[in-house]
Amino acid sequence: MAIQRACKGSVADWPPGAYSGERGYETLVALEASEVAGFLLFRGATDEMEILNLAVSPRHRRAGVGTALLRAALAGAAGRGARRVFLEVRASNLPAIRFYEKIGFAATGRRSAYYDNPREDALCMALILSG
Repeated sequence: MAIQRACKGSVADWPPGAYSGERGYETLVALEASEVAGFLLFRGATDEMEILNLAVSPRHRRAGVGTALLRAALAGAAGRGARRVFLEVRASNLPAIRFYEKIGFAATGRRSAYYDNPREDALCMALILSG
């Protein structure tokens, strides 16, 4: 929750129960010296995975934490038979968009006025996992 608060505006506000699995979501957590450095919240269904939230604490950014979390989630998804991964990201969050593009995600559309505080469009992105 502290990382979510520190990333205001770029990370969706999720209730604590979302991270504990009570909503059927799964969470990967990156630890650095027993401190939570970042997390990735996702859900899967049949041959798809949706990334719901990815955040890295400000003091652990640019150290590969986000990349490691995302690659671990993608490997797990592929191992479960997922063929497609999708997500939404704030249209103004250019660092996140570039990050996802480096991994192989591509823009597939836009959701108008998807986010609140501030009201903003979401860029929809997808990645096809190779067999």
